[in-house]
Amino acid sequence: MTRTIPAPANGPDRENAVALHRLVRHLVADGDARAAKAGRRARRTLSEMATVR
Repeated sequence: MTRTIPAPANGPDRENAVALHRLVRHLVADGDARAAKAGRRARRTLSEMATVR
């Protein structure tokens, strides 16, 4: 289940929120690409992250 926090309607806070969302999307895509290149899948749930592999 994914939860989203609505971004502010306008102003500098909105610009910062948009920039943060863009950065997070980039980091997620980069992590997914690295995992795929290594022949793995990125962990997405807390239980998967807690599991030592």
